[in-house]
Amino acid sequence: METAQKLPIVTYLTQIIFHLTLNQEDIDDAAIWQGTVGSGQVRRLGELMTKRTERVAAMMDLLAAAGFEFEVKKNVVYATSDQVEAFEAKQRLLEAGFKDREFQILLEYTRGWGML
Repeated sequence: METAQKLPIVTYLTQIIFHLTLNQEDIDDAAIWQGTVGSGQVRRLGELMTKRTERVAAMMDLLAAAGFEFEVKKNVVYATSDQVEAFEAKQRLLEAGFKDREFQILLEYTRGWGML
């Protein structure tokens, strides 16, 4: 006698978005654009961009250990998991010292028989 497979009532897909570029707030906070632009400001911008990409890579390492998969499109890294809920992923990132403005979380629920 075969046992019927139980479909989950609800499945979810957690997606975390990391922008590889700086936002205007980061640039304004660094006060690198004051008056005439020189090579010093451009170097400082490069340092900020290096710091940003290092932080994105560190967040990716943390999430990879939890089983997330990654893809990149147009200066944005997408981390995706159907095993780790959004709250848990956010908690891991915050506990590791990352700020919630460094990432964006999307959560999609699906019923076992169609979209919610």
